[in-house]
Amino acid sequence: MVVNIKDRLDRINLFVLMIVVIYTIFVEKVILKTPIINPYADAIIVFLTSVGFYKLLINFIFLLIDRFEFFMKIYWGRLYVNGLWSYTYTIDGSDEQDNNIYFGVWRFEQSIYDTKVLGFGLSEDFIARSRVRSVTDMIHSGGMYEIVNIRSDSIDSSKEVYSLTTMFFELNPKSIFRYPTSMRGKTIIYGGPRNGYVCNNIFTKHESAGTEGDVVEELKMKFGASI
Repeated sequence: MVVNIKDRLDRINLFVLMIVVIYTIFVEKVILKTPIINPYADAIIVFLTSVGFYKLLINFIFLLIDRFEFFMKIYWGRLYVNGLWSYTYTIDGSDEQDNNIYFGVWRFEQSIYDTKVLGFGLSEDFIARSRVRSVTDMIHSGGMYEIVNIRSDSIDSSKEVYSLTTMFFELNPKSIFRYPTSMRGKTIIYGGPRNGYVCNNIFTKHESAGTEGDVVEELKMKFGASI
């Protein structure tokens, strides 16, 4: 099933409601001691200010999560994958024995509501040989997570096919948030010249990288001398 965002939103909503209740009780006590107009009008004022405070506070929390990585990590917890990743893979299912190691770059983009992927595979000359973009959110399946992508390959870039990537997260043991910094899994290709290929993936997060180009440069340093 798709990762349940509702639980996260419900926890934020409950937290905000608790603060608003405390605020409402405090304001009511103040107004009882010092009435503004009359009991009925004062009750309406308390209600309206409480509703306004709720909207203001929840919008502020969503803004913090959306703008600051620290709060995004708290929000997503062990599912925080936002950022740039490189991957290496070997291929099963080809007609000929293929012992090559392939590599590429994925960018996970996480918001309050969903997780998206944009990425590309690289040739031996570090030129894009395939491109992918997600068409589903992250899907929880047992102890792993899945995402379905549309992909195109340089050997026939006019055609788009589907691929399914499964991911087993390996959590960061040195961080209080315990989010993934590496993961393993498989990608199965459906359609096109590579139909049926199974790619055995190893993903590594590049937390210091600012752009895809930074990750490519790191891959060049790692693989350039060996190809």
